[in-house]
Amino acid sequence: MAERARKIRAVAATAAATVALAIPVAAARAAAGGDNSAVPATALEEAASAPLAPGGPGPGIVKQGETLTPPATDTPSVPGSAGGVTAGEEEEKEKEAEEAEESEAGDEASLEKDSKGAVVAPSSPLQVIPSLPTSSCAASGVPPVLIPIYQRAAAKYGLGPQGPAVLAGINEVETGFGTNLNISSAGAEGWMQFMPQSWEEYGVDANGDGVKDPFNPEDAIYAAASYLSIAGMPADTYGAIFAYNHADWYVSEVLANAGCYAQEVGGPGFNAAGLGPQIQVLKCSPAPDWKDEVPAAYLEAFENAAARYELGKRGVWALAAVARLESNFGKGMDKVQMHDQGPLGLEPSEWKEFAVDGDEDGHIRHGDPADAAATLAREIWAKGSLGAGIFTHNQAEWYVQEVMQQAEQIEGNCKISYVDWRVAPLATGFETPGPTAVLTSDGLASAPRSAPPAVKAAIAAANSISTTPYVWGGGHGSWYSYGYDCSGAVSFALYGAGLLDTPLTSGSLESYGEPGPGKWITIYASATHTYVEIAGLRFDTVGDASGTGPRWHVEPPYPAGFVVRHPTGY
Repeated sequence: MAERARKIRAVAATAAATVALAIPVAAARAAAGGDNSAVPATALEEAASAPLAPGGPGPGIVKQGETLTPPATDTPSVPGSAGGVTAGEEEEKEKEAEEAEESEAGDEASLEKDSKGAVVAPSSPLQVIPSLPTSSCAASGVPPVLIPIYQRAAAKYGLGPQGPAVLAGINEVETGFGTNLNISSAGAEGWMQFMPQSWEEYGVDANGDGVKDPFNPEDAIYAAASYLSIAGMPADTYGAIFAYNHADWYVSEVLANAGCYAQEVGGPGFNAAGLGPQIQVLKCSPAPDWKDEVPAAYLEAFENAAARYELGKRGVWALAAVARLESNFGKGMDKVQMHDQGPLGLEPSEWKEFAVDGDEDGHIRHGDPADAAATLAREIWAKGSLGAGIFTHNQAEWYVQEVMQQAEQIEGNCKISYVDWRVAPLATGFETPGPTAVLTSDGLASAPRSAPPAVKAAIAAANSISTTPYVWGGGHGSWYSYGYDCSGAVSFALYGAGLLDTPLTSGSLESYGEPGPGKWITIYASATHTYVEIAGLRFDTVGDASGTGPRWHVEPPYPAGFVVRHPTGY
């Protein structure tokens, strides 16, 4: 029945595309509830419904000097959202799809299904495995009538081999290939869900009828291609999609779809081209009056923290202003204050929730400018904006205003570049004797000293995401995300070990490597869930007292209903 529902959706999408391309523009607009009046020429505004994605929960209680692997970073983003669906709207769409499939199921409702119709594998009676969807692109194929439009638009705006698949991925997420042309709660409209102000700026008359119409598929798809090009694609595919809609879950969803659609729309280079994680590098110089006031070590700490947590140039100067106000760059604090709060005046609760090893020396030290700057930067990133993050740090409006004013005074010039970034290596000495890994009080795994380097690297990679939340699709669009789903987490651990180049879905992991359990690494995979056992510890996203998301567990595997595989040689 689920297959029948998918076919119905595919037919509906094809019909919608065919009708929209065949009938006059005015009729198409009328059918969608629009009109032919011109959009007011207003300034481009960012959609209010597109905040930065929040950060994951902190690593728990962290004591100074304890070894800690830093959290992963996300790919730097490009500002200026075109529109797009919100998280709430996406959930609403999936709820509607789920209800539709349940009504088709009839007597087969006794089989538990996820929101995309997948049957959940049998599970151990001791643990219930939640229904964890993989990629939504399995729901329907791309309407054939749209494929040449994606291809021509991608070619015209130079989006590279990924272009057609990414356009298809956005089109499916936004309107289900034109099957849902309702205006969103934020006001986004048309086939690719542009905000009216953005359409005024980026709209295209692709079919040459003299009208730039967001409800015409050709005009809308070409406009989306133009926008992605301006936002940095193909050099920064992740960042360009993030600019379209400022949410990591959105990028992951689009790229998960695009990976499935690539072969269908003629983009075989999708998985190999341009998805490697990159981190922004900032090299800044303060205003002339401040060049001798900001110590070099502090400036470097602010640059690294702002780049790592996507705060941009403004973030550098905001962190500098906080350090100036709180401690005059460490000169206005005594040893006790520096030990307890650090130069940015962080409270114990802030260190507890957001502590980061900013200089990656394997230890958290409150008095270290790198650790303090990275910790505050992570807190700001988690709150979604500079203003919100600084207010959380010190809940007084005057304080926020003073920070912003001093930031403007300190502000100088910054040069921006990008470099490839891989998971940080495991801190020296963070190992344990014996043949198996050990779970520490921080929820991290201590690798066996006798394990091969690749196994230690897999544990290090898993440690670096072991405090992130569960996010459907997380880890598929980009290796580095603020959250991960089950297959994204397993893929990330294998990637850190050098055993995987491209994220795999749960179903794909059923055929990864070789059959049977491994000596060091064993993967348990089904169509709807996957987890991995590394050196005797289970790494799994199933919710427990530690929270839902990638976590280490001492409980043994639950193999019922899973295919068991292992990487060759391990």
